[in-house]
Amino acid sequence: MTESGERVNWRALLNPYFLQVFGICLFGWTLANMDQAFFGYAIPPIKETFSIGDPEIGLILSASFLAAAFFIVVAGLLTDRYGRRMMFTVFLAVSALMVGLFSLAETLAMLVFLRLVGWCLCSGMVPIINSYVVEASPARFRGFNAGILQIGYPLGWFIGGLLAVELMGNPAVGRSVGAFLESLGLLSAEAVQGVGSWRLLFMVAFLVIPIAVVLYWFIPESRRFLAEKEAQEASAEAGMTARDRIALLLSKQYIRRVSLGWIASLTFGGAYAGTAFFFPTFFHEVRGHTLDEANLIVGVSYGIGAIGYIASSLVGEFLTTRRNTVAIWVFIAIPICAAVFWLDLGLEADIALMAAMTFFFYGTIAVLQTYLAEVFPTRVRATAVAFVAGIGINIGFAVYPLVVGALAEIIGWRWAFTVTVLPSLLLTGVSTLFQINVRSGERLEDISD
Repeated sequence: MTESGERVNWRALLNPYFLQVFGICLFGWTLANMDQAFFGYAIPPIKETFSIGDPEIGLILSASFLAAAFFIVVAGLLTDRYGRRMMFTVFLAVSALMVGLFSLAETLAMLVFLRLVGWCLCSGMVPIINSYVVEASPARFRGFNAGILQIGYPLGWFIGGLLAVELMGNPAVGRSVGAFLESLGLLSAEAVQGVGSWRLLFMVAFLVIPIAVVLYWFIPESRRFLAEKEAQEASAEAGMTARDRIALLLSKQYIRRVSLGWIASLTFGGAYAGTAFFFPTFFHEVRGHTLDEANLIVGVSYGIGAIGYIASSLVGEFLTTRRNTVAIWVFIAIPICAAVFWLDLGLEADIALMAAMTFFFYGTIAVLQTYLAEVFPTRVRATAVAFVAGIGINIGFAVYPLVVGALAEIIGWRWAFTVTVLPSLLLTGVSTLFQINVRSGERLEDISD
C-alpha cells in the first residue's frame, strides 16, 4: 500500500517486455559510463604525458560538453524519428570506438578530437534510454525504474575505478600488451608502460563494440513509440518536424517546465562535472594519496553511493513526489560536499564521506531526469529530454570544469569547489521547488497534458 492507500501491484515489474528493455538499457548505460569514466581516472598521467595542466584539462572537458549540448538535441530528434532501438546501438558502439582509440592517440589534438566525438555520442544516449524506460515501465513504478536506470552512472565509474587500479598499476600487464602492440606496429612497447599505462585502460572500450551489436538483436523497439508513430501516420497531422517539436516545447503550455528544467539541469550538471572528473586529481594532489588510492576512493565511493540512486527513486515514488525528493536530496548534499572538500581525516574517512556525498549529491539525478522525462508528451519526449535536460546539463558540464580548473590554479581546489558547487546545488533545489508538483504513478498522458 502507498501513502494514499493505493495498492501497489509489484508483479507488474515481472512483465517480460519491460524487464528486457530495462535490463539492456541499464547494461548499455553502465558500459557507456564506464568508458567515459576512464578519462577522469586517467587525468593525472594524461597531464604528464602531454605536458599540460589543470586549465587545459578543464578546457578539453568544457569543449566536449559544449559540443554535446548541441548534439544531444540532434540525438533526441533522430530518436523520435527513427526509433530508440537503432539509435541505442549506433551511439553505444561508436562512442566505445572513440574511447578505445584514446589508447592510440599520440598527439593532444587527436586526444581532444576523440574526447569531443566520444562524449557527444555518449550524451546522445540520454534521451534514448530515458525515453525507452519511461515508456516501457508500468505507471506505478515508472519513477522507480527510471531512477534505478541512473545507477549506470555510479556503476560505470565503480567498474572503471577498479579497472584503473588494476591496469594502471600493473607493470606486468603493460609489458605484455606493449610487446603485442609493438609487434603490430601500433605503438612502442614503452608507450603503455609507466606513465603511459593509462592507454591500457582505454583499450577496454574496444570490447564494448561487439557487445553493442549483440544487444541490437535482443532489445525490442518501444511499443509506445511504435503506437505513437502509427497514430501520427494515420492522422491528418502526420509527421511532426523538428521545428514542430521544438515549437511545442516553447509554447505557453510547456515553457515554464522547460525554463525551470533548464535552470535545475544546468546548475546540477555543472556541480556534477565540476567535481566528478576532478576528484581523482583532488585526492592525489591535495590530499596526498597515491594515484591508486585516489582512484580507489572514487571508485569504491561510487559503488557504495549507488544505493542513493535507489533510495531517491523509492522516496520519490512511494513517500513523496519526485520534485520534493530532488530538493531534499540536494539540500542534504550541500553540507556533506563541504565536508568532503575541507575535512582531511584519512583514507577511510575520505571513502565514507565520498560515499555519503555520492548517495545524496549524485543520487539526485535518478529523480531529476525521471521528472523531466515524464512531464512531456510521448511524441516529443526524447526531444524534450535532450532539449531540457540534455542542453542544460551539458552546458553546465561545459562551463564548470573550465571555471573550476582555472579557479584551482588561483585559490586552490578546496575553495574552487566551494564557491562553485555549493551555491549551484542550492539553486538546483530552489528552482525545482518552483516546478509543478505531480503525484507519482500517474499515467504519462495525464501528467503531460
